[in-house]
Amino acid sequence: MNNPICTKQPLIKQLHHWDIDEQAARLTGYDQSYQQISKGPFIGVFTSCETDPELALFFEATNQILYQNATVPQNYYAVGLLMDTDRTLTLNCETFPKGAAFILPPGANMEGATSPDLKICVIHVSCHLLNNAFRRQYPGRKLFRPEYIPPILVKSKKDTRRLYSLLTDFQTGAEQGQLSLESPNQWAAFKAALTETVCSLFIATDDRARLGSGLIRNKHRRLFHDALDIIRDNLREELTVGKLCEELGTSRRTLEYVFNEVIEMSPARYIRALRLNNIRREIISMENRHISLGDIAANWGIWHLGRFSRDYRRLFGELPSATKVNRG
Repeated sequence: MNNPICTKQPLIKQLHHWDIDEQAARLTGYDQSYQQISKGPFIGVFTSCETDPELALFFEATNQILYQNATVPQNYYAVGLLMDTDRTLTLNCETFPKGAAFILPPGANMEGATSPDLKICVIHVSCHLLNNAFRRQYPGRKLFRPEYIPPILVKSKKDTRRLYSLLTDFQTGAEQGQLSLESPNQWAAFKAALTETVCSLFIATDDRARLGSGLIRNKHRRLFHDALDIIRDNLREELTVGKLCEELGTSRRTLEYVFNEVIEMSPARYIRALRLNNIRREIISMENRHISLGDIAANWGIWHLGRFSRDYRRLFGELPSATKVNRG
């Protein structure tokens, strides 16, 4: 079976398999093979989003204990995360702990045993895309070179929390028909958010040093206000924290420290709140009653409609549809 699970985005597909080899072949380019270890008929579900040659997402669930073997394609990284923390995975002879993520460089072999009912996501991302995202977020740092990076296991749940949240939003949004990735700016916004989050895993494993206490407060405030100017001028564009860092010539770590110091809010949360406020204003003042709320949200780079409604209600105490009805 080959079923689109989101009517607005036919490249997100969910497939049900009862043949172990058919499911193994779905991880495109990895030469993956499965061996079933436990007894009983095989049942698997494979959800994929292959919108872009630089980036793909694969969500997989199986009901049996499997031994798996695969090789990461050249010029790509494979980043994996357990979507069900009650299950276990043994990867390359190491126990894959709950809440951990793995990063495998080009050409790396991955083999291991999965527990029954395991749910896992693999992010297939090009070295070129990661390099660009890394350069935007962390100017001045030496860029990673795939040929010199060994497989990485990120064990801290604190380090993987943001990636887990993003992937969970994507998966549930796709399953419930709440994703809208039709417009270029929606897909670009999601793509940028995902790659920048993956880059943060590299930094988490490389440098845990906090900012020193000798930073000058006035310098922080100048940086904060410069950031506000850029945000306000580019709010409708493909604006991410990584691009903001690139414009300011600072690191993500510094920018987040400054925003938390000044307004006790991360730059990403501030950008989202500002967009929600502008969306509310547009709903209240809109002249065409037939324009959809999804179209308004898309104009501001919002791609997850379910999360949009949830965040909007949390901020304003009502759903966007109620604002549309009650506008006056």
